[in-house]
Amino acid sequence: MRETLFDILYIEKEEKIKRKISSILNNSDWNIFDLVDKLLSEKKSDVLHKIEFIDLLKNDDIIGYLKHNLSYHISDRKKSNLGRYYTKRHIVQLVVDLVKPYIRGDSIIMDLCAGCGAFLEHFDNNRIIGRDIDKDSIRFLKQLGYIDVEYDNSLFNVNREKYGLNSDSHIIIVGNPPYNDKTSRNKRFGKNAKDIIDLPIDNDLKTRDIGISFMKAFAKLKADVICVLHPLSYLIKRANFDLLREFSKNYILKDAIIFSSHEFGDTQTTPFPIISALYLMGNMNYDYIRKFKFRIYNENRQFVLEKIETIDDDNYIRKYPPKKCQIARSDIGLYMNNIRDINSLITKGYFTDVEDHERFITIQHRELYKYAYLDCMKRYFDKDYLFGNLSPIVERNVLENDEYMRDVFVIDTIINNQKLRVFNKTNKDSPIWQDWSIEILDKKNEKYYNRKPHIYEIMKQFLLYDINRTKEIKEFVKEYFNKLKNGFLSYKTK
Repeated sequence: MRETLFDILYIEKEEKIKRKISSILNNSDWNIFDLVDKLLSEKKSDVLHKIEFIDLLKNDDIIGYLKHNLSYHISDRKKSNLGRYYTKRHIVQLVVDLVKPYIRGDSIIMDLCAGCGAFLEHFDNNRIIGRDIDKDSIRFLKQLGYIDVEYDNSLFNVNREKYGLNSDSHIIIVGNPPYNDKTSRNKRFGKNAKDIIDLPIDNDLKTRDIGISFMKAFAKLKADVICVLHPLSYLIKRANFDLLREFSKNYILKDAIIFSSHEFGDTQTTPFPIISALYLMGNMNYDYIRKFKFRIYNENRQFVLEKIETIDDDNYIRKYPPKKCQIARSDIGLYMNNIRDINSLITKGYFTDVEDHERFITIQHRELYKYAYLDCMKRYFDKDYLFGNLSPIVERNVLENDEYMRDVFVIDTIINNQKLRVFNKTNKDSPIWQDWSIEILDKKNEKYYNRKPHIYEIMKQFLLYDINRTKEIKEFVKEYFNKLKNGFLSYKTK
């Protein structure tokens, strides 16, 4: 074991360091924090004598690796409980570059979710305050020589006096606070469901998402500048933005860069958009966010919410079960599981013939084309972190005024959902077949013969000869959705 640990000193590339540390952990009863103790300890009673290993403290490659990649060596369950992943160097740099122009000589840099110090190391010329609820992380920071770092619940008893600050202190908050929606069924019952951690939170900070609670805590401290990472959905989803009411009364978004959650490296979930966000004192409303030009990491394009048309506009397509004042029973016996956004549509937006007014959306015959559109999106829309948290995007003008495109979605949906009685071609009593007689198909085929794919011929062959040619439709629809996405993003102007 001693020789194996000593070998780490001579490994420079992070991937090699990762493999070496993984090998050590797999062949011992240590966890990653035990290993860190051994590597950084100066106690003579340690298994490894300080004379042999003290140089590790001077090895930027090893220490840097641990700061940014510690979570790779932590169990998925612990990462889920902590609600965060340690931050890669290039993502940390986004925050550093945004906040740098606002740092003064007397600025106090605070990271209330300090982790292993990935952000703190960039502000050596200023007073630093670091806090974390993970005792192992604080132990690591103290071993690296940080002084004002302590174990603390940063969401309880939030005030400046707690940190030895006065009303005149110039505070800059940086970091990557945890974010987890505790109301999510997957987060409560999924593979990596979080343990119940009963920690007190100030009443005025309590929300369903701990990340939003942290944003409110930053505002409660009256920080002069806030530059942190958080999900884009905190701003672009109206319900989330409303939860940040006290924050938005006191801060304005000055700059923001969107990147994928997969940039963290060890996240395995569906990618979603994160932003490196710079906030200054001021105020903002939701219309300001809708018009805001979000930069996109490593791209020359911008994300502007008001330029993106979704099914929420004018309640064009319903996403939720019927209200008491709405008709609850479908006239064709068809329902769809409720959805929140594109990601939830892709993962659980399935059709059903089960009548459940608390869970399912009621679909009437006259609206079939709209939900056929969503069904095609579920199957053919490539997962895209930029759009995943948005309600399904749509070109309403196309769907309402282009009969051929409406029929593309309906025909593909019918052929690919034959297990449902309403769509099964042997069920001649289904009301949908009045729309798809052979005579109607022939007339439409003649009318739209110059448009490809020849969807009416595809439908006719399916009905008469049980030939499935929906692969042609699939390729067409996938290309349509890709063009739709690109059309909603704008290029930056100088």
